[in-house]
Amino acid sequence: MLQTPMPLKSLDLNAGELELLRYFQSTAFSTLATLSTDLTGVRDLLVSMALIDDTIPSRAVLHALLAFASLHRDGLQLHAVKHKTAAVGALGASVKNGIHDTTEAAQHVATNMLLCSFEIHMGTDSHGQWPWYLFGARDIIRAAGLEAQIYRSDVRELVLWTYYHDVLVRFSLFHWRRNSVQQVFAKELGAEGGWQRDLCGFASKLKLDVGTLPAVLRYLGDILDALCQGAHVPMPASVLQKEIHAAEQQVKNIPGPSHSPTSCTKEEAKRAAVDELCRTAILVYSARICETKFGESRDLTALLDKGFAQITEAGTCERLFPIFILGCEANTDERRISVLDLLRRTEETHVWRSNCIRRGLDSVWIQDDLNADQDTVLDYINKLNAVVSSSATIPTFV
Repeated sequence: MLQTPMPLKSLDLNAGELELLRYFQSTAFSTLATLSTDLTGVRDLLVSMALIDDTIPSRAVLHALLAFASLHRDGLQLHAVKHKTAAVGALGASVKNGIHDTTEAAQHVATNMLLCSFEIHMGTDSHGQWPWYLFGARDIIRAAGLEAQIYRSDVRELVLWTYYHDVLVRFSLFHWRRNSVQQVFAKELGAEGGWQRDLCGFASKLKLDVGTLPAVLRYLGDILDALCQGAHVPMPASVLQKEIHAAEQQVKNIPGPSHSPTSCTKEEAKRAAVDELCRTAILVYSARICETKFGESRDLTALLDKGFAQITEAGTCERLFPIFILGCEANTDERRISVLDLLRRTEETHVWRSNCIRRGLDSVWIQDDLNADQDTVLDYINKLNAVVSSSATIPTFV
């Protein structure tokens, strides 16, 4: 899709911008939350989009990339804000000119996702704007028909990046109860006529081998869509229960890793372990929802034993969702220590935003201990609502 950019000239970027670009290429790119197995490929794609020419869409990608690098290296300060403002301005100007081809559409998606990542990495300093950039990227993918072009590796990386955030924002929106999601987000997020769903329908339509995790996340999206729809539109409990059971069964039916541990690389083995950890977390979440909403009696002993064995064996896990869901099930000191050890190992090798997860798990564990002393059981959905809603802005679990 993109030509090889011309070599940088000294007049193209000033010394500070060149330094930030090199920092992004060497360090900052590694903290982008994507589904890619090759973050260096994502890095090279973004840099190519930023430097391909001097058009407004290219400048939008460049400033968003420099803003993210500046925030990552130096925290929230003037240079990071200046580049973010420039990226937003260039993005707005480019939209007014219209999107003329696939390359420009991809640049708009990349800019939105970099700005989304910027907001997420601000942590508690964020104004909660990251969903707007995410849904901007999603709308461009749909309007430009990029889903139909995911056989191209560059387009696939952008679509999967957006898709990953798109599924997990539904988890955040369902449990973040500071205000009514329907009132606050319905119009802005296109939810007035029903929740947007299945950005990643290509996984089945085009029969592409995009890996276990995107497929598993697709059915998590179905579970969350059913819950969100049931919260705002009257629906018989039996219908909702049937939809969740169907998605749960699909998660179980997705084949695991096709390669044996002895025949795969270290990176492939790590990827497969994290994918299976995510599958286990989704099944635990679904089972707890069914217990709470439908009064089902579920024996999760074997599933939880498996999940905490995976946590103990995992070297690192950059994905927040499985750590949070399984961490909420840690009702012994041994299991809590295993979760904290996983967070520590991950922090040692990644500049990572784990503070929100630590605070949330601390709250859950304190509440669980209090309930154990009083011999009571806290409603699962209410517990997650309380933890997620304790954040002043919408938290993310990517």
